[in-house]
Amino acid sequence: MATGVTSAVGRLRRARFTSRLWVDLGVLAALCAGVVVLASAPQILQWVNRETTVDVLTITGAGVGAGAAILALVGSRLLSDYRLAWLAAALVLYCVVVLPWGLGSNPLSTAERVSRLLAYATALVLLVFALRAPRRLGAWGGWVIMLGGGIASVLALLLLPELGSATDVLTGPVTTVVVVVGWVGAAVLAVIDAARRQSGPRLRAGLGLVIIASSQLYRLASVTRTPATDLVFPALRLVGLIVLLVGLLQIVVRGVRNLQEENFLQQEDLAAAALHMERAAAHGAERNHELRNGLAGLAGITHLLSAEVNGPDQERLRRAVLAELGRLHTILESTTEPAAELEQAGLLVGADEEPGYLLEPMLGGLVALRQARGGAVVLDVPEDLRAHGDSAVAAQIVTNLLANCERHAPGTPIAVRAFHQQDRVVIEVRDRGPGLPPGHERAVLRRGVRDGAAGGSGLGLSISRELAEGQGGSLELRTVEEPRGCAATLTLPAVDVNRPVTDRIAQ
Repeated sequence: MATGVTSAVGRLRRARFTSRLWVDLGVLAALCAGVVVLASAPQILQWVNRETTVDVLTITGAGVGAGAAILALVGSRLLSDYRLAWLAAALVLYCVVVLPWGLGSNPLSTAERVSRLLAYATALVLLVFALRAPRRLGAWGGWVIMLGGGIASVLALLLLPELGSATDVLTGPVTTVVVVVGWVGAAVLAVIDAARRQSGPRLRAGLGLVIIASSQLYRLASVTRTPATDLVFPALRLVGLIVLLVGLLQIVVRGVRNLQEENFLQQEDLAAAALHMERAAAHGAERNHELRNGLAGLAGITHLLSAEVNGPDQERLRRAVLAELGRLHTILESTTEPAAELEQAGLLVGADEEPGYLLEPMLGGLVALRQARGGAVVLDVPEDLRAHGDSAVAAQIVTNLLANCERHAPGTPIAVRAFHQQDRVVIEVRDRGPGLPPGHERAVLRRGVRDGAAGGSGLGLSISRELAEGQGGSLELRTVEEPRGCAATLTLPAVDVNRPVTDRIAQ
């Protein structure tokens, strides 16, 4: 199926290019015919000064050719196409050396004809190489050959006058015909190459070269006409150079457009990569924050676990440490699902077959860790209070809230209580610090908001709010009085043990 679609698209492109080729050929043929008619019309010839008009057309053609050379050089840099650089070198030699010999009405000497022929032949070599540029010579090889041809033309002017008739063979008709026919062949090959590539701009550039070569053939065949007063040749040559300029301009415009599209795609890729990096950095900062809080809760209690005294407090603290280690392992694994190996090792505690999870073991373990470090933390929670969701997530939120109390109200008593309210479970963590600045109750829950004096990363409360909402609950902070302090209220979906089991499962 895909092969058939590709084949159909290829046939459609070839049909469009073929129709465009015939349109271009028809338009250029009509244009050249019109130029020939006008340039040879007796009324036009009587109205203008022929010699001056020939010079104007020649100078204009040189300027257009120089512009085409610049465009070819720009296109070679944009598209990394060596062939255009060789074409630029050929155009420079043709416009700078060959065309100026057509100015003026004085006949050329033998040395001048040889100089022009050498430059013309060198331009032909460059034009042939422009069809398939040698990679070893690169983009600058054409300019080296152009410089060599230019030097040879200058040397011909200086040395050939002393040789006399020995140079007649170089200016004979056979040599001129070979060079002109070579130009025609190279121009036709350029059109064939463009057709093979199905490139409209390259096709127009090739047709421009064909018109230039055709003008040279016209001049070669018109042996009875005086070059200084014949308007057809310079007019056709100017048309060819203009068509060549238009084709090269289209090549450059298309190259710029392709570069813009590539740049746009690269910008999109960079934006996507930057977004992924930002998300990864944010995720790493959140995980580091949670690990830092968890490790702070575990610090300083190793000596208590190593004591020989056994009792309910020692066992409760041991289980709390194991539970906190399991929670930290879950964070490192970037998953909220309990790890099987941790369950087997007893690192995740408090799980049972009843719906939801008990709050008392989870909160009791977190409070025990703070108490073991010397913190004044009081817990008030019913033993049978259950909540829906993941106990590790709830433990992470409460850990952040306790760390927030220690940071902003150091040394003050902390009260943790939990109770049932309609279909919700409410966990309240309250300190006796200065409270929140007026009007900042919601602002403190945004990412990056922090107290510069107390330190912190500005992530804990924001992470806690997102986790609470992910569990179907909410998190709020407010300033309370009697005694004054800050109260963080976490609400979670509750489990109603009095409802039927099927209703609890559906919930």
